[in-house]
Amino acid sequence: MTSNSGSSSVSVFRNNGAGGFTPADGSPFAVGVSPGGVVVGDFDEDRVLDLATANFGSNTTSILINTTILPPPPPPAGTTAVMILRGSNTVAAVMGQYEIYDIGNNAILAAYELAQIGIDWRFSGLGASGGNSTMLLRNANTGGFELYGLSSNNIITASFLGAVGLDWQFAGFGNFASLGQSDMILRNGNTGALQVYDIANNQITNSAALGTVGLDWQVGGFGNFSSRGTSDMIMGNTVSGGLQVYNIDHNQITGTAFLGAVGSDWRVSGVGNFSSMPGESDLIMRNATTGGLQVYNIANNAIAGSAFLGTVGLDWQFADVAPVHGPGTSDLVLRNVISGAFQVYNIANNQITGSASLGQVGLDWQLGGLTANPPAGALGGAGSTSQLVQAMAGFDGAAAGISGAVPPAEDTLQQPLLTTPQHG
Repeated sequence: MTSNSGSSSVSVFRNNGAGGFTPADGSPFAVGVSPGGVVVGDFDEDRVLDLATANFGSNTTSILINTTILPPPPPPAGTTAVMILRGSNTVAAVMGQYEIYDIGNNAILAAYELAQIGIDWRFSGLGASGGNSTMLLRNANTGGFELYGLSSNNIITASFLGAVGLDWQFAGFGNFASLGQSDMILRNGNTGALQVYDIANNQITNSAALGTVGLDWQVGGFGNFSSRGTSDMIMGNTVSGGLQVYNIDHNQITGTAFLGAVGSDWRVSGVGNFSSMPGESDLIMRNATTGGLQVYNIANNAIAGSAFLGTVGLDWQFADVAPVHGPGTSDLVLRNVISGAFQVYNIANNQITGSASLGQVGLDWQLGGLTANPPAGALGGAGSTSQLVQAMAGFDGAAAGISGAVPPAEDTLQQPLLTTPQHG
């Protein structure tokens, strides 16, 4: 690069790869009168170099900002989870924007712009394929599904899976075909029918009906509840408080077990390995009246233990379960719906062992989900959850206090499954 005093400009040249140089697009660039030198630096901190000149003829300084956009760098060392945020359609400045956050050691380590996508696309969930994370979006008008492959903070693939009627809603990802891949289950909001779609190489390769369950039974999540290494489904009854496990293998329901009933004011929040028993999938339930949090350890299709974690104010809502503290951990993430604060609770051996604020961000950013980085095979096994709710993340929050209140008594009365799935 050269400063051109006579023409009050700066010329920038690029290496043409053949032993010479060619002018950069737009070169020369106008600056103040009689520039005397050029200084290089990243003045706007966007990872690309900018230019500045001292202009002796006009006693001014000119700064030329480099508008080249670099792709985000790979996640920094120590990243164990990634989080996707989506700009709300109610705010013009952020609508359709997606951001990716690298998280580890109970902190946000980095954040980057991920993409700009049409506002008629909504977030469905996060999965895994071929060692990379996947992001599933749904078109709110057509019912079409688009699968995006994510690697090193970038979108590397985009594939249209097809369209399904809007009365079918995404329930979750899991290894339902028993092929080690990330398949999806949809549920019909009118009939309660469940349908599995096998996904391989970014396309739907097969589909199978699992049956129908009454709409008073809601999908709570997916995990290894049978202790066979499969992606099983747990459902909760909104009337009776009953909990039912469905074992899924080779796209079929191969078994079912009633776990018992808790009060109808308890709701399934998430699934993870909270007991620290290898391969176990446990539940966290939340009391809709008191804010109490209760862990249920599940092994061999039965409740093997239970522990009360404490109480959090109801302005703190479940966001996700992810390895925020370190590799393989199942940490509970809550988000304050009033302030936007974002809090992580580390759980091991059925106890809260630590807590940290991840901060807060404006309510115009909605949480798409969190997932392990790198993903540990197909999602939907131990430590996964299908309940992705709107929440936000950021940098300035206050902690949510958990008190050791006494849990309410649990109703362990066995109740029959209201609607038995019909195969075919």
